[in-house]
Amino acid sequence: MESPSSPGERRRGAEVVVFGPDGTAIHTAALSGTRVTVGRLRDVNNIALEPDTELLVTRDSHCTLEREGSGWSIVDGGSVNGTYLRRGGGLQRVNGRAPLHDGDVICVLASITEPNERRYFELAFNEARDSQATRAVPVHEPGSPAACLSYDLNQARLVLVRGAERNEIQIRAQAHRLVRYMAERNAAAGGAPSLCTHDELMHAVWADEPMHTPIELAKLVWELRKKLEPFDAEHLIENERRRGYRMRTCPEE
Repeated sequence: MESPSSPGERRRGAEVVVFGPDGTAIHTAALSGTRVTVGRLRDVNNIALEPDTELLVTRDSHCTLEREGSGWSIVDGGSVNGTYLRRGGGLQRVNGRAPLHDGDVICVLASITEPNERRYFELAFNEARDSQATRAVPVHEPGSPAACLSYDLNQARLVLVRGAERNEIQIRAQAHRLVRYMAERNAAAGGAPSLCTHDELMHAVWADEPMHTPIELAKLVWELRKKLEPFDAEHLIENERRRGYRMRTCPEE
């Protein structure tokens, strides 16, 4: 499979970010060719969902991602436990084939715990997109000024600051709610990076909307880090395993 495009390229191909049932990002897989298989065994699938300790994932081709023209679809392979699609907060079983939209999350059952709590492997689908806004952006060498993030609460602008350099980072509405909350927490702590728990951040982003998970939150954080990656600044969003995230903001002037 192809590796993700470099920041200097104009267009990035579609890809999926694979998360384990505990919300940990396992890997990112660029989608190429016309068919990508997903199943339990690494040797016979393009994307392996492991460890599958309860053997709920079909060994070979539990589901497949198939290209149709310029778009992709998810196709269930007739699996006993099914393939599900999360879109807009709802979770629906895939009956045969379903077209994929940017931001969709493919869910494959990973475990069933008491009382009937279901946990999933999740594959977050990211559509091919124009990356012209970040191409030709220099990656800073070691020894360059330290970077920090500045968020203007009034204008809803996220800016990466490194020395005299200022780069506005374009993010979607959910990411703005995430960043706003983290920036406010830091400001209340005198500028120190404050740990924001998964529950706090999920409430900040989605309020009381049902069906949102820490895995969906992890995908949102991953998207934000990808926006910072061309500037060599993804480390400004820190993960504390099983607890939450911190954001390094600029000291108040």
